[in-house]
Amino acid sequence: MRYLLLIFAATFLVVSCQIEDDNAPAPEETFIKYFGELTSYEASDIEIIFEGETPIGLAIFGTKVNDLGDKDFYVLRTDLDGNLIDSTSVGFVNQTLRDFTGDGNPDSFRGEETSAQIQPIPGGGFIIIGTSGITETVLGISDFQLLSLGFLADDLSIIGDSLLVLSSEVDNVDLDLVGNDVLILSDGAILMAGAREVDRGGGITDFDNYYIKFNLNNDEVLFENTQGVAGEDDVLVRAFEKDNGNIVLIGYSNSPSLLGENNNNNGSNVYFLEVSSTGTPINFASYGFENTDNNVVYNEQVNNAISTASGYTIVGTSVTSEDESFSFVMNLSNDGVFLSGTNHNNSIYNTTNNNGEVSVVQTQGFGVTQALGNDIVLLGQYESLIAEGQSRGVEGMFVRFDQAAQPIEGAESFFGLADGNDRIVDAVTLPDGKIVAVANVDFGGGVQLISVIKMNPDGSLD
Repeated sequence: MRYLLLIFAATFLVVSCQIEDDNAPAPEETFIKYFGELTSYEASDIEIIFEGETPIGLAIFGTKVNDLGDKDFYVLRTDLDGNLIDSTSVGFVNQTLRDFTGDGNPDSFRGEETSAQIQPIPGGGFIIIGTSGITETVLGISDFQLLSLGFLADDLSIIGDSLLVLSSEVDNVDLDLVGNDVLILSDGAILMAGAREVDRGGGITDFDNYYIKFNLNNDEVLFENTQGVAGEDDVLVRAFEKDNGNIVLIGYSNSPSLLGENNNNNGSNVYFLEVSSTGTPINFASYGFENTDNNVVYNEQVNNAISTASGYTIVGTSVTSEDESFSFVMNLSNDGVFLSGTNHNNSIYNTTNNNGEVSVVQTQGFGVTQALGNDIVLLGQYESLIAEGQSRGVEGMFVRFDQAAQPIEGAESFFGLADGNDRIVDAVTLPDGKIVAVANVDFGGGVQLISVIKMNPDGSLD
């Protein structure tokens, strides 16, 4: 196997403005703040910045639509009170990969970035990972994606003025390679996880789980593996390192669920894979959710996961065979044994008509954080919300669950503008118990800003 490592020029844009909600409490209590200019932003991750063991700020990762109409990676840094420190954008530009036009010269390309995760580096700086969709600038051909990796200094300048981009194969750049997570391992190497498009022959392709361990000091690939179910999409979303050096990879797959729900007709499921420090598979498991109607299949799509003292908490969305969507929380042990889980279909915002029929609000799950006391907070989106007698459309979602994945009474809230398409994508928990979430808020007219929301542990702003 040969690998294509390409260095891309970086483009930097100006620092964003910051808008504060005048009705919000003082910053040291709770707040809602907006970041951006008159274009569209989309956040995907938020992380706490530490100095030693002391939290000193927040890093938010996402994308920003540039002047050409393409999305660039976008990073902003704030203090713990949500005050903007700096921000920057970087994207794929002016690279030559192949000759589509047939004039004998390599063509020029531009990228459309999709952000995934930002990882603070011990000692300073950050790693960002995502995916660059490639478009040929003359003919407009857009048919392949590359895994993108960037290294930022504390001030968010790009180290080396470049992005490192990995293709599926040097001889078949048309096959997509998607980057979803990056992990700094205890031996100093990095682990990247995502999905790789595989050619099954006859023009048929699908995605397999993909993970690669890479030594940046000498550009050495220590191991690379692809595995999945032929004819189905298998995707890794998050990666974790155990104390013994083993690596846990979590995503979704069409591997049969060990719970055997729906008489083994259980669609896509949460997937747990443990490999050794050398990449050798050790253990795997798949789990899904049951429905009382065996004619309805739940397809789980994992969007995030965190490690906890008891194992791993995984969140995402179950899409049913009847095109309904319900967010979920699932707890697994350190060895991948199912502990508990639930679909969030019993929201306090469910409505009942005059005939006593319940209309269940559909939801999607995007982010997760562990609250003080070990409860779990699910962040996401209500797809069509009616609250306080008003139809609010698509709103950001906050729901707190206990350790058995059961919703806690009085700890469910919505956030967003009444007429916009809004969603909360992730959150972190501060040492004082306050929760800081990052959301995408739709202002209309093609303007979407990033919102940082500091709230109480029950999701309130009081």
